[in-house]
Amino acid sequence: MDKLLVRAARDIQLLAATSPVDAAAERARLVHELRAGRTASPRWTYAPAAHDELRRALEAAERVLAAEVPSPLATVYLDRVRELAAEAALCAAAGTPAVAGLASERFGAPGPQVQREASSICASWLAQPAPSEEPQLPSDSPDPRSLLSRMRAEVGRLRLPFTVVVQPSLAPLAATGEHVILVASGRPTSEQDVERTVLHEIEGHVRPRVRAQAASQVLFRVGTARGTDHQEGRALLLEERASLLGPRRRRQLAARHRAVEAMLGGASFAEVAATLVGEHGVRVEDAVVCTERVFRGSDGQRPGLGRERVYLESFVLVRAHLATRPQDERVMEAGQVSVEAIDAMTELVA
Repeated sequence: MDKLLVRAARDIQLLAATSPVDAAAERARLVHELRAGRTASPRWTYAPAAHDELRRALEAAERVLAAEVPSPLATVYLDRVRELAAEAALCAAAGTPAVAGLASERFGAPGPQVQREASSICASWLAQPAPSEEPQLPSDSPDPRSLLSRMRAEVGRLRLPFTVVVQPSLAPLAATGEHVILVASGRPTSEQDVERTVLHEIEGHVRPRVRAQAASQVLFRVGTARGTDHQEGRALLLEERASLLGPRRRRQLAARHRAVEAMLGGASFAEVAATLVGEHGVRVEDAVVCTERVFRGSDGQRPGLGRERVYLESFVLVRAHLATRPQDERVMEAGQVSVEAIDAMTELVA
């Protein structure tokens, strides 16, 4: 079971499979169309990953685990197997109408109270005035102040076993993978954008991965169900503690959340992007990137992953949990561990 989970967690790359193969060129075209006042409809193509063998193995593993005598740890295994199976199905369905239903299953709201609070925060942050433009520096500039340079410097300072590389088609400013940190190319960034992104990736994602690799329990290395989601919530909490969750960042997160709400309400890519610009004052370039992230895996007419909702919802959930049980943070920072799995994983941290 452990060997299967390790392979599945390594091979099932959901965001890679559901990201358009022509993302950079198509993003530039969509920005041009939206700025000209025309309907910005994407023409994305995908490279789905079937994962047939892994999906059969995960189905067999689910049957075995479901037949076992229930225990907290067995439940954590079962939930993670089911989540990986759902993500494998999404990888295979990239670009098809099936993505909408599968994404709803994988990224559904954690509960009505959390959903309401996240929507309330979203409305409050969007209502705040747009911050004035700050000095901009390309994300992959050779300047030592750039995101690429600062990320490489921090990885070197901490002697982390990760490589920092530029990825032209990347939608976010940065992303963490298996022993690699990807940095978007040519994206304008402010000084706070750089510091926030370095903190988010290094402390929120990279160092928990490094700790997990040293753990004897495989679940820390492969993560628990919703572990990747709640790690995003903790990373935002780290930003807030460091006073880096500023107006620009808050509006960015709120725009993503609102875009998911609009998409799930039936709006198309073109309608969502135009609304972000016209009603909420989001820059055209930012609106296109935001909407692209929300509609991952779709054709822009039907709903995509909608994964961006997990940022605010997980922020709400993780912040509330750690406010009452701060000792649980040591478990969350030991790997991709969800709030629900903390009790079962606590004794394994040592």
